[in-house]
Amino acid sequence: MKKKLFIALTAFVFTSSVLAQAGSFIQYRVSKGDTVSKISRDYDIPVGEILKYNPDAKNGINENSFLLIPTKDFLEKEKKKSANPLLKEDNKAKNTSNTKGVHIVQPKETLYSISKKYKVTVDNLYAWNPTLKSTGLLADSEIIVSASYKKPSSVDVTSYEQSAPKKIPTTLASSSADTIKDINNIYYRTIEVEPQSTLYSLAITYNTSIQRLLELNPDLKDGLKSGQSIKVPAYGFQNKAKVVEVKPDIKESETKFIKVVIDPQQTLYGISRKYDVPIKELIKFNPQLQDGLKSGMEILVPSNGKVVEEEKNSPKTNVVLPEATGGFVDLSDSITRSEHKELALLIPFNIEKVGTDMDAKLASDNFLNMTLDFYSGAKLAVEYAESLNLPLTVNVYDSNESKSSSGVDGLFKSKDFSNTDVIIGPFYQKNVDETVKNLPNNKVILVSPLSNEKATPSDRLVQTMPYSNVLKVQLIEYFKKSGAKITVIVDDKKQSTKQFMQQYFPELNVVSTKQIHEIDKTLVKDKKNVFVLDSNSIASALQFTDKLKNRTKDYDIQIASFDKSDVFDYSEIKIQTLIDLKYTFPSVTRDSRESRSESLFAQEYKNKYNVYPNRYVTRGFDVTLDVILRMFQKEDFLQTSSKKSQEIENRFIYSRNPEGTVRNTGVYLLQYDSDLNVKVLN
Repeated sequence: MKKKLFIALTAFVFTSSVLAQAGSFIQYRVSKGDTVSKISRDYDIPVGEILKYNPDAKNGINENSFLLIPTKDFLEKEKKKSANPLLKEDNKAKNTSNTKGVHIVQPKETLYSISKKYKVTVDNLYAWNPTLKSTGLLADSEIIVSASYKKPSSVDVTSYEQSAPKKIPTTLASSSADTIKDINNIYYRTIEVEPQSTLYSLAITYNTSIQRLLELNPDLKDGLKSGQSIKVPAYGFQNKAKVVEVKPDIKESETKFIKVVIDPQQTLYGISRKYDVPIKELIKFNPQLQDGLKSGMEILVPSNGKVVEEEKNSPKTNVVLPEATGGFVDLSDSITRSEHKELALLIPFNIEKVGTDMDAKLASDNFLNMTLDFYSGAKLAVEYAESLNLPLTVNVYDSNESKSSSGVDGLFKSKDFSNTDVIIGPFYQKNVDETVKNLPNNKVILVSPLSNEKATPSDRLVQTMPYSNVLKVQLIEYFKKSGAKITVIVDDKKQSTKQFMQQYFPELNVVSTKQIHEIDKTLVKDKKNVFVLDSNSIASALQFTDKLKNRTKDYDIQIASFDKSDVFDYSEIKIQTLIDLKYTFPSVTRDSRESRSESLFAQEYKNKYNVYPNRYVTRGFDVTLDVILRMFQKEDFLQTSSKKSQEIENRFIYSRNPEGTVRNTGVYLLQYDSDLNVKVLN
C-alpha cells in the first residue's frame, strides 16, 4: 500500500507548474528551488520587471505561490508608450524638481533612480528626508534632493569635510564602568581612521566608550580625520602595565601558563571553550595567533584556565578522527565487499496524514514535496549501489516526522535494527537529537541529511550539512591566504555577523553599510582590495557596486558575500559588473545546471520523471551514495573522514567541530567568470 501511495504521489510531484495565460502576462507557479533570478533567466525577462509586477517578491518567493511574468510583447508596448513625446511632456509638467531643490515623486520611481537623476546618494536622500525610512517613497509627495535646500530652523548635518572636522567636547558623560580610573593600566593598539568614521562608530567597533577613546587620544578633542592614527583599547586592563603598545612579557608576569600543541582541525573557539579562557586572552599572550592557528604550533594558555568537563548526560566523544588530506577521491575505487552491510532510511512520508486528496496535499505541503524529492534521489543512489554488486540491505521506514514530533522511537521499539550499521534521518534537528539518545544498538551511526543547526555532540552522529559559520570562515580564510586587504561591510541589523567577526576575525576591519558611499576612498595600490558585503538591501548593493566598478582599472578589487545574495541579482546590477569585480561567494552546492544535464544520474532521473532533478533530489542522491560508499571502505565509517569526496553537487569533508560534533565542512567558493559562468575557486 505504501509503495502504491508513493507512486501515486510522485505522479503529481513532477507535473509542470507553469500555467499559460493569454495576453500581457504569464501566470507562473513557483517550484521548489526557484528564485527570481532563475525565473528571470528562464523567461529572458529582467529581474526588475518581475519585481515591478510582483513587489512582494523582493522579500522572497514561496513554493506553489504565483507570479505574474510580463510577456516580451507587453514590455515592448510599455517601452514604446514611455517613449511617446506627448507622454514625456505630460510627465515634465507634473514631475521634475523646482528651483528650491524639491522633487515631486512620480509613480514607480525609486530612490535609486531619483538619486541618479540629481547626482546624489540614496543615503543623502534618507538624511534630507528622515520620514522616508518609516513611510517609504510615496507618489505625488515632495522630497528634498539638494543639500542647498533648507527648511526654516533646520540645520544641515549632511556635509562632511575631512580637512575641517567638527569640534568634540573635551569631557563627555560616561558611566562608571566606562571611566578609566588609572589610564596607565590599559593595553592598546594603533589603527588608521577610515573615511566617515565617527567616535561613536569606533567605540562600537572596538567595544569601548567615547570617553575611553578621548582619554587614550587627547588630540581627538580637536576632531577626527580620515587616515589619522589613533589608539584603541586592545585587551582591557593589566596590573602594573604602562600605556604602550605591548606584547606582555610572560617571564615577568605572575600568571602561570601551560604549553598547548595545536592539533589538526583545532580552532581558537575550541581551545577557548576547553580551557575556559577568552579568545582575547589567548591572543594577548600569543600575538602570533593574529596570523591564524596552525597545526603543530605551540601556544601559552593561562593555567588558571580549567579544562571544561563534559556534561554527564552528553554522549562521549572519544573517537579521534583522522584529518582529511590531499585531494578529492572516488570512493567507489576503494570499496570492499567482504562484509554485508545494512542501511536504514527514515523518511517522513507521514502517510497517515496524506488523506484521500493527494493533489491538494501536494499543492499545500512543501515538506511532503521536499521529502518525496529527497527520497527519489536516494532511490537512484541505492540502484547505483546495486549495480556495484555491494552486499547491502536497505530498509525504508516512514518516520512520521514533523517539527514538533517523531515516530522514530516507536520504530526502534517495533522494528529490528540489530543488524543496522547506518541510519539516514530524521530531517528535523530536534528529532535528530532525540534519536541519537535512543539509538537501537551501540554500533549504529546516525547520519543527519538536511539540518545545519547545532547538534548534541556524539561519536555516533554525523551531520552532512555544513553550517553557516563554516561558509564564512572558508571565504575569509581564502582571502587571508592571498594577503588581501579585507573590509567587511555589514548592515546594522546583522548583529550575528558582527559577533562572528569579533569572535573569529577581530583583526579585520568591519564597517557599517552607512559608510558605503566612501568605500572607494579606502582602496590601496599594489594589493588586492577585498570587500565583503553582508546586507539584504538592494540600495546598498547598487551603491556598493557603483562605487567600485569604475575603479578596477587602477586597483585590484574583488567583491564577495557570505552566501549567494539575491541583492546582486537585481536587474540594475549588470552581470558584467559582477564579472569585472570578480564577485565571489561560498556555497554548500556548486552551480550544477551543467552537471544536472550531463551526469548519468541526471539523465536517468529525467528518463524516469521527464524533468531534471532539483536540489533536494540531488541532495538525496549525494548523501545516500556517499554514505553507502563509506560503509564499504576498509576503514570503519568514522575513520573514512580521512577521505574527501565529491558527488553531483555536494562535497563531504568530515572533521570534529569545537562542540564535539562530527560535521561536514565541504564548501565551494564560487566566482563569476568572464565567460558568464560561475567557476569553482577551491
